[in-house]
Amino acid sequence: MKRLLLLFFTCLIIQEIHAQTFMPAENDTTVISEYYDGRIWAYRQIGNFVVGMTNYKEKDDYGRYYQIGIFIKNIGEESTTFYPEEVTADLYDNWGDTVALTVYSYERYMKKIKRAQAWSMALLGFSSGLNAGMAGYQTTYTTTYRAGHIPYTQVHTTYNYAAASAARMAATTQILTLGKLMENDRNIKSQGYLKTTTIHSDEAIIGYMNIKRKNGKIMRVNIPIGNQVYSFDWDLSKKK
Repeated sequence: MKRLLLLFFTCLIIQEIHAQTFMPAENDTTVISEYYDGRIWAYRQIGNFVVGMTNYKEKDDYGRYYQIGIFIKNIGEESTTFYPEEVTADLYDNWGDTVALTVYSYERYMKKIKRAQAWSMALLGFSSGLNAGMAGYQTTYTTTYRAGHIPYTQVHTTYNYAAASAARMAATTQILTLGKLMENDRNIKSQGYLKTTTIHSDEAIIGYMNIKRKNGKIMRVNIPIGNQVYSFDWDLSKKK
C-alpha cells in the first residue's frame, strides 16, 4: 500500500473530465490525480488519511447536480467517524463572488426525492419510480368498485431487497475508480450514497454525494475527517 502511494505521489498531473478540471496548487506534494474508467480522481494524503474524490455532472428527474465520488482510507491506528453532513462546497462565480453550494446529505436528499414523488403522485396519479437512492420501492395499484359502481383505487408500496441491492451495486460500481489501489482490498466499504460511518484502522469507504448545480468558474469541495479538512479545487469553466 505504501509503495503504491509513493509511486502515485511521484506522478502529479493535471487532467480533465467533462466540464471539471482538477486544479492542484503549485508545488503541492500531498496530492495526485489519475484517470479511471474515463473519469478523473484526485487523491490527497495528509496525516493518517488518504482522501480521494471525483466530480462530474449528473441530471435526473429530481434536479441537476455535481455528483462527487468520495474515497477515504484510514492509514492511522485510531478509529475516526466520517460525517457526510460536514462536507461543504463553495462556488466562485463569473462575477467574482463566492457562493455556498447545497451539499445533500443522505437524509436531505431522500427528503427531496420523497417530496418530488409526492408531488408527482398528486398531479399524475402514479409513481414514476425512484432513482438508485430509493431503488427497491415498488408501487402497485388495485382498483375495486364500491356500491354504485364507484371506483376505488388502493396504493400498495413494497420494498424489493434484490432491486435495491442491484441499484446500490450499480451506483457504487460507477464510481469505483481506484484501480490497483483497491484490488483485493477487503477492508473497503462500498456505501452508495454516503452516510455517517466509523472508519477503523486500515479500513476505507467509498460512496457519493450530490451537490446542487450552479454555473461558475471554480468549485472547492471541503471534506473534513479527523482533525483535517481535505480540499479539492475544480475548474468548471473548461470544456473538452
